[in-house]
Amino acid sequence: MKIKSKAYRKLKDQHEYLNRKVKELTEDRKTDRSSESKTILMRLKKTKLALKDALARAKATLTK
Repeated sequence: MKIKSKAYRKLKDQHEYLNRKVKELTEDRKTDRSSESKTILMRLKKTKLALKDALARAKATLTK
């Protein structure tokens, strides 16, 4: 099913971007074990999860 909402697409793009950044930082954490990198990674993961929840809510609203 294709959802054509601009707001939904924007959320999806942000989620995909964060997904790529989390993958990159997870790779970097193999060598950089600083508390700063951990904090950044945790913040990105929380933001990504919040976007995932927002996508689910938007999808539920748009498909009613």
